[in-house]
Amino acid sequence: MSEEMQDNRAFQTSSRSRKRVKRQRPWLMIPLILLLLMICAALFLAVRYAIKALGSGQTQPSVVTTQAPTLASETPAASSSEDNATQPQTASSQAETTSSEAATAPSQTNSTEPASSQSGADTAFHLYTAAELLPVPDGIERGFFTDVNAEDKNGSWWFGRRTRNLQTGEVTVEYERNASTLETLREYGAIYRKNENEKVAYLTFDCGYEYGHTATILDTLKEKNVKAVFFVAGDFVNDAKNKELLLRMFNEGHVIGSHTDHHPIMPNQTDEGFIDELNGLQLKVNDLLGVDYQIHYYRPPEGSTCERDLYLARKMDITTVLWSYAYGDYNVNNQPEVAASLEKAKIGLHDGCVYLLHAVSSTNASMLGDLIDYIHGEGYELRRIDQ
Repeated sequence: MSEEMQDNRAFQTSSRSRKRVKRQRPWLMIPLILLLLMICAALFLAVRYAIKALGSGQTQPSVVTTQAPTLASETPAASSSEDNATQPQTASSQAETTSSEAATAPSQTNSTEPASSQSGADTAFHLYTAAELLPVPDGIERGFFTDVNAEDKNGSWWFGRRTRNLQTGEVTVEYERNASTLETLREYGAIYRKNENEKVAYLTFDCGYEYGHTATILDTLKEKNVKAVFFVAGDFVNDAKNKELLLRMFNEGHVIGSHTDHHPIMPNQTDEGFIDELNGLQLKVNDLLGVDYQIHYYRPPEGSTCERDLYLARKMDITTVLWSYAYGDYNVNNQPEVAASLEKAKIGLHDGCVYLLHAVSSTNASMLGDLIDYIHGEGYELRRIDQ
């Protein structure tokens, strides 16, 4: 075969091969197109998932987000805080009438900010230790306030009286604590009244021990859609039978506060003893709840406090809560008549009112619904203590 014929045959063979490849090329495009579509679909799903995850990742506000047969300190003699609170003070102990709005403002003093965090945010549970909190700076007063009732050696809290006219709704200021006492409360962010330029009131319950009425109180609060703060003491949380009540407080959106572990007169405690009282109750509450619940509110037994106590509580990221209305409801063996007690509570209503009610009181359990209706009927809002 000549060289020219061989070249011609090779060209024809190459031409046929190119035609076969050309005929097969459309079939090669199909898997490439399918692969491209799969890649596009995967990218679309990935972007959609990322957008959805970003949208659902927004933080939500947390929802909080706090007496064995009669304790001697819960049933004081005639000089108790509740009894003193219902009697006008002598001229020597009465202070100049001063607005206590300042007593409810957050502290701006750096030295009284929480030891580990100045934000107070519930980032994680933290149990403060003496090593973090001590020593207490020189110059912090350890004695009772100078305007306490001279007959009350425990320094129990008495509040300035404000009386409401039930016909007109007008509130009269009858007497008030000293300006120096109000200033000390303000400095450490303690609560005496709160938001007293608004028509708002707060329900607070002391639970030294359980006497069979707390469930009824919780039922009424749930029915009326009202939140409160329950200050529980060691004797309450020591009883495992109260676990259901504590869980109800937590699950139904109330604040759980500390009324201390052993209910002592707190200014009489050492610095370490003060810290141990709050930490001991904190650990018992968490043990009963089964969760790490950070307590941020504390009520001193009998309301007895001093600057040292306010300082240490503030360093522990705990707000001290006193009250601007109370009455003799704590003696379970001598409960006051319901109608008369309800009228007293109505007369005590004022802007920023902080009600102290004992959960052991059958009278309180009976009148609570009517009291809530009256407060709302007067145009007041009932808020949680942290609002």
